[in-house]
Amino acid sequence: MDLVTENIESFFNRKGFKTRKDALPRGYKISIVPQHVRSVKAHIKVTILGRPHDFMVELSVDDPSRFSTKLGLATTLFGGGVFVLRGLKLQEALERLEKEFWVYLEEAIACVTGSHNEGSAGSTLSR
Repeated sequence: MDLVTENIESFFNRKGFKTRKDALPRGYKISIVPQHVRSVKAHIKVTILGRPHDFMVELSVDDPSRFSTKLGLATTLFGGGVFVLRGLKLQEALERLEKEFWVYLEEAIACVTGSHNEGSAGSTLSR
């Protein structure tokens, strides 16, 4: 579980994000320091809970693009289209980041579990 946590931090660090890891009673919470994605702050949190051979990973993304998109739709007649475009671009960037994260994590878990004892470790990924 520690190796998976390190891999998660490494993934976000390579993407230019800063991370903060906090210990929980049954795992870790990794907060991705608010980072500008397409000039809007996005808040990302990864929670890893369980035991070394039976754990769950949950990714949560605060999606501020929804507000921008709704605001833009409500004000389209007054030039709010820029909010719609900004919201859609942010949403696309966050979705791409999330997809890359899950692919990376699945590969990292496969490497970690394969290097210890093939088939002895289990995990649950929560999207």
